[in-house]
Amino acid sequence: MTKYYTSKDSGSGQFGICGKCKKPPTIEGHDGCLGELDPAVVMNACCGHGDTDFAYIQYWNGTRISGGAAFNEQQRLLIRSKTHN
Repeated sequence: MTKYYTSKDSGSGQFGICGKCKKPPTIEGHDGCLGELDPAVVMNACCGHGDTDFAYIQYWNGTRISGGAAFNEQQRLLIRSKTHN
């Protein structure tokens, strides 16, 4: 049986499929829809799994953004990474 993760039951070490995008995590454990955001800047991030309020980005410099601001920044970083590949 496939395990789908929603915002309420996701967390470190998830091995199931995101309830929102239906993608499995990467081999490294990143959310499938985000992949690996710039590892020089982003320590970790979560897409929110269908609930923008649960989205976050934690940066190596110690700052953290969450909610809609994090979701919007994730989209910007994804677009930026696609244009630089």
